[in-house]
Parts: sequence; C-alpha cells; structure tokens
Amino acid sequence: MNIYIYKIMEFIIFTSYLIFIFLSIQIWFLLKHVDKNKLMLKTLTNGSFFKNNCIYVFLFSIFFMIHEFLEGTTILNASLYFEFFEMLAFLCLSLFAFEWYCMLKEFSNKTSLLQELSAE
Repeated sequence: MNIYIYKIMEFIIFTSYLIFIFLSIQIWFLLKHVDKNKLMLKTLTNGSFFKNNCIYVFLFSIFFMIHEFLEGTTILNASLYFEFFEMLAFLCLSLFAFEWYCMLKEFSNKTSLLQELSAE
C-alpha cells in the first residue's frame, strides 16, 4: 500500500515540476512585453498579490526544511513523509509561478508565439 502512495506522490511531484517549468517559460516570454511601470505600481498597491506570494515562498521554504530534516531520520515510513513535504513544496512553487503568470498576463501586449519566436 505504501509503495502505491509513494508512486502517486512521485507522479504529482513530477507533474508539478513540469507545470512549473512551463509557467516559467511563459513568464519569461511575457516579461518582454510587459509595461514595467504599470506592473510595479499594480504589485505594490495590490496587497493580496504580495501577501499570497509571501505565503507561497514561506510555505515552500518551510516544506523544504521539513523535507531535509526528515531525510536522515529513522521514523517509520519516513520516505512517505519525506515525499509528502517535497510534493507540498513543489505545489507551492507551481502556485507561485501561476500567480505571477496571471499577473503578467494582464499587463502584456498580446503577441502570438510564432511572432515571439521569429522576433529573436
């Protein structure tokens, strides 16, 4: 039973890692076409965006610290706890990237991917 839970958590970690990579690439493309002055003003005045990002970074760091502390322990089923906190950390990281993607999408000039790739 534990091996199935372990495999499911590994799958969720891998999937969230791929989502994070995809969102990071999308953010990189969007940053080229964003009005930086509007974005800074919006991020500073929007308290919930700043608060959510602080929460995601805090949870990400806490989950990875717990993950590292559990790495060398001899607790029963420690590998499940170990993977669980790693999964939570990657989910927080993916949510952080998604929050930034949504914010940047509001301020970007609309260009297609083909135009973006041919401009370089």
